[in-house]
Amino acid sequence: MKHLFKGAFQTQRRLFIERCMASSEKQAFFLICKRIAKKQGVKDSIVFDWFQDKDKYKLEVEVEFKEVDDVLRKAEQGDG
Repeated sequence: MKHLFKGAFQTQRRLFIERCMASSEKQAFFLICKRIAKKQGVKDSIVFDWFQDKDKYKLEVEVEFKEVDDVLRKAEQGDG
C-alpha cells in the first residue's frame, strides 16, 4: 500500500519541499532525490550524495492509506 510522503530537503542554497506516493520511506527518499536532480539538471548520484547526512532532510508520512476489507467493499457497492 502506498502512502503520501512529504519531504523537506535542505541544500546550502535552497529548501525543497516535495511530496510523493511511495510504499516505504526508502522509496520516497529515492523518488524525491530523483525529482530534485531532474529539477536541478544534475545527475541523480549528486543529489543522493547531498542527502547522505540525515540532518539535511526530513521525511514523514503525510497521509497513510489502509486497505479496506473485501467485505466492506462489497457492502459499499451494494453486493453484500
